[in-house]
Amino acid sequence: MNTRRIVFCSLIVALAAGALPAAARAAARVLVVPFAIHAAEDLSFLQKGISAMLATRLADGDQVTVLGAGATEAALAGVPGPLNAAQAVAAGRKAEADYVAFGSLTVFGESISTDARFVAVADGSERVVFSDTGASQGDVIAHVNRFAGQVNFQVFGRRTADWQPAATPATGAAPAGDTTPAGEEPSRRSPEKLWAGEAGMQLTSEDSGTTDEGAALWRSRRFPVNVVGLTLGDVDGDGQIETVFAGRHQVHVYRKKGEVFEKVAEFDVERGRILLAIDAMDADGNGRDELFFTCRTDDYRVISYVAEWDGTTFAKLQDLSGWYLRVVRDPRTGRRTLYGQKSGMDDVFSYPAYVLARVAGEYGPQGAVLLPKGANVFGFVHADVTGDGADDFVSLNRDDYLQLFDGTGREEWTSGDRYGGKYEFLMTHQDYVHNNRLSRAEPDPMPEDPDYIPQRVLLTDFDHDGKSEVFVVQNDDATGRILTRVRAFRQGRFEALRWDNVGLTTMWRTRHFAGLISDYYVGDVDNDGVDELVFAVVKSVGDPVTGDGRTYLVSWKPQVGKKEKP
Repeated sequence: MNTRRIVFCSLIVALAAGALPAAARAAARVLVVPFAIHAAEDLSFLQKGISAMLATRLADGDQVTVLGAGATEAALAGVPGPLNAAQAVAAGRKAEADYVAFGSLTVFGESISTDARFVAVADGSERVVFSDTGASQGDVIAHVNRFAGQVNFQVFGRRTADWQPAATPATGAAPAGDTTPAGEEPSRRSPEKLWAGEAGMQLTSEDSGTTDEGAALWRSRRFPVNVVGLTLGDVDGDGQIETVFAGRHQVHVYRKKGEVFEKVAEFDVERGRILLAIDAMDADGNGRDELFFTCRTDDYRVISYVAEWDGTTFAKLQDLSGWYLRVVRDPRTGRRTLYGQKSGMDDVFSYPAYVLARVAGEYGPQGAVLLPKGANVFGFVHADVTGDGADDFVSLNRDDYLQLFDGTGREEWTSGDRYGGKYEFLMTHQDYVHNNRLSRAEPDPMPEDPDYIPQRVLLTDFDHDGKSEVFVVQNDDATGRILTRVRAFRQGRFEALRWDNVGLTTMWRTRHFAGLISDYYVGDVDNDGVDELVFAVVKSVGDPVTGDGRTYLVSWKPQVGKKEKP
C-alpha cells in the first residue's frame, strides 16, 4: 500500500471510528448503499470508508438507525449495480427502510467528483441532492461530511457544524425554502440572453480576414437535465420549427420566437428505456416530423422506437428494437435521410448500415450503405467533399479521429487530432452479462474499453461560397483519452474543415465553451427563414447513475465572411 493510501485510510478510520449507537427499532431507518466508484485504480477501501462515515454521521440514538452490513447485503442481493433511484427505492422497501442514501465518486488523478442522493422510500422523492468536486481525493471526506450535514438538517431537523443553511442578505436567517418551480430557474438569475461582439463565437483562422463580426449568440436558461440528444423539426405540423432536446429519461419540446423560448410539450421516454440519441424527420410526408429515439435497456439491449404527435400526445408508431438510428441532412437540398444500423451479438457495430423508409406504414431497410471500416451510423456524412463529382464518406472512428474515405471505401486522410467526445457508451448484452458475472461482489458492468457513441458530423456552408465545409465539435478531455474508462470534458468548441487536395484542413475554429457540448444541429431554430447552429452545453453531468445535470442551449446565426480591405 502506498503512502497516499495509508494516510487516506488513516483519515477515514479516524473520522469513522466509534460504534453505531445500539437501539431498538428507531423512528427512521436508513439504508446506506455503497457508493459506485468510477476510477482507474481499485478504491474499494474508499467505498467502505464512505459507508462507515455516513453511518456514524446519520445515526442519532433512538431517532435514526442506520442498517448494518448484513441487512444492506440482503437488500442489494440480486440487484445489478450501479443503482439508479428506482432500484435504490426497491432495495429500501426490501430492507423495510424509510430512506436510502446512495451515490457515486468519479476520480481522475488527484481530483474527485462526489454525487449523492437521499431518497424517501415511501414516495421515491429525492429529499437531498448533493454534488461537489475537489482538487484531491482527500476532499471526499469534506464532501461526505457536508452531505450528511445537509441530510441531518433538511430531513431530520438537526444542525451540525459540517453544514449550515445559507443566510439571506436581508435578515441573516436561513431561507424558508426555494419557491422556484421544479425545472425552472428564476428569470432574474438565468434568463434567455442575447449577446454579440467580442462575446460571440470569436472565430480564429489562418486567414486573418475571417470574422464573425455582427454575429449574435442566444442562450437559454439552464435546465436541470443532462442533455444527451438534440434535434430540430416541425413536430406538431404547425409550420414552425421546434427544438427538441432530451436527457436519458425525459424529452423537452420548445419553440423559439424572437427571444422567447416557450415550452410546447414535455414527456417521458417509454418506461424501461434509456435514451442515447434523438432525431426528427417527416418520413411519411404528412407535414409532421416523427421523433426517432435510439434507446437501450438497463442490461444494454437496444430497443429504439419512433413516435409522432397525434394532436394530443406523442404516440409510439413502431418499435425498432435492435436498431441504432440517425438522421443525416444534406445541406445542398435540405433533404433528410434516416439511417439505421443493427446491433451485433459480439460487436456493437458489426452489421452494415441501411437507409430506412416508411413503406405501407412500417419502417424498414431499403438499401445497404457500405460504411468504411471503423465508421458507424452515428457519426458520418456521405457527400462530395473532395469536389471530384463522386460522393465521399467523412466519419469519426472508434477513437474519435476524423477520417475521409472515397466512394470505394479507400482511406484518403485521417486527422492528427481527436474530435467529438461524449460520455454515453455502448456494449452488447452478452458483454454486460459477462462483466456482471466477473464483478458480482462490486457490480460494475462497464467494459475496460467502451464503445463511446461518436458525435454528429455535419456539412455546412456558413461562408456562403457554394462549397461545403465539414463541421465537427471538439470536446477537450482532461484525461487526454489515456484512461479508457474515465472521461472528464471541461470545454468544447467547433471547427470547420475543407478539402485542399491533400487532406481536410481547418478553415476556422470557434471560441471554447465551458462544459461538454453534448449535441448540435443546424436549422431554422427561431423560424426567421435563416439557418442557425444550435447546441447543448452541459455544465454539470451530475451523478452518472441518475443522469441529473445542468444544461443550457445556445444558438448562433453565422455571419462568417471576409472583412473588406481598406
